[in-house]
Amino acid sequence: MAKRTGRTLAMTILLGIFVAIMLTIFINLVVSYVYEGPQYEKYCANRFGFDSMPAKTLPGTGFTANCTFNKVLNDGAESCSLSGGQPIYEYNNQGCATSLKNCDMCSKQFEEATKAYNRKTFFIYAIVGFILIVFGLFNRALLLQIVSLPSGAFLVIEAAVKNFDDKLFVIITFGLLIVAALYLALRKLKLN
Repeated sequence: MAKRTGRTLAMTILLGIFVAIMLTIFINLVVSYVYEGPQYEKYCANRFGFDSMPAKTLPGTGFTANCTFNKVLNDGAESCSLSGGQPIYEYNNQGCATSLKNCDMCSKQFEEATKAYNRKTFFIYAIVGFILIVFGLFNRALLLQIVSLPSGAFLVIEAAVKNFDDKLFVIITFGLLIVAALYLALRKLKLN
């Protein structure tokens, strides 16, 4: 009888781990399906700055012939790059950059949209993860505990990793989640 209980326990643990992994992946898939993240192509489609460049370049180098240094152009391009933009140049017939057509901010806009998306998904993953942890703490079925506790922990950790650019926000939220989880765990342990 003890052998069967050990085997049943081992199977429950293995099945629980397997389902926990599947549940975590499932939640990720649902979130990415329902709330799709920003796509780089939508922000920066065909914006590489090479479309107006003449074909007269030195063979195999990509560098243009007989181009002179232009401080004003260089300063404008540097200012554009420092502000997070991509300089787009006007070219002459020799393939030399003559002026700055514009400063394309698509990459910066994409980065800002990604940060906003990560912050929103942070809340989704943190809340769902915390709910799973609470469910696991207060459920009596071992299989459901084994499934929900690690799934919840993985989702909460994923929430932090996705939004790690905003460290203070993550620290405060994680601190509150840890305090709440410890409070609930201690309360659960006192009840047993």
